[in-house]
Amino acid sequence: HLHACKLSAFRKKESHRLDEEIQSHLNDLMLPNARFVTSFTDSEPSLYGDDHVEFLISMNQGEDPKPLAKTASGGELSRLMLGLKIIFTHLQGISTVIFDEIDTGLSGVSAQAVANKIAEISLSTQVISITHMPQVAARSDHQILLSKKVKEGRTYAEIKELGLDEKIRQVAYLISGGDITQKQLDYATEMVMSHS
Repeated sequence: HLHACKLSAFRKKESHRLDEEIQSHLNDLMLPNARFVTSFTDSEPSLYGDDHVEFLISMNQGEDPKPLAKTASGGELSRLMLGLKIIFTHLQGISTVIFDEIDTGLSGVSAQAVANKIAEISLSTQVISITHMPQVAARSDHQILLSKKVKEGRTYAEIKELGLDEKIRQVAYLISGGDITQKQLDYATEMVMSHS
């Protein structure tokens, strides 16, 4: 029971720091009204402590924090998970982090905020990001195009590292979602070159 009490006290002390760090990342990720709280309820003492820990969040001003799974929309959840992943990657000393479409459900300013945050992480950790967002793709140091092809009735994945011109064209394709115009190419060039 003594060890469970010590673990509980340590968790409660550290939870304030976690809450503050997550709040900071939420602000950066265009969720200024979000509130993140670590909640503790008593439980039977065990190897895992004598409390039950739950993450609560409120995405809108005036709302009480509720369990994470019942509150966030797709885009909000993507940004929250990005904030959590940043903190835990740092705490655990992880050298490579993979984001599999962490930008799902985002567009415009929110997508740009996520792109900026992923670029910030990449300064200290190798980042592999699977994305369909031009804002994220434009920030990459290396862009790899994954595509599927059917040959003789079988599907094959094809992987190709893109050069600068190909990267610009692919970003333009992500912008257009189909046929690429010169204006989209010009915009893609501006996006890519402004971060090179």
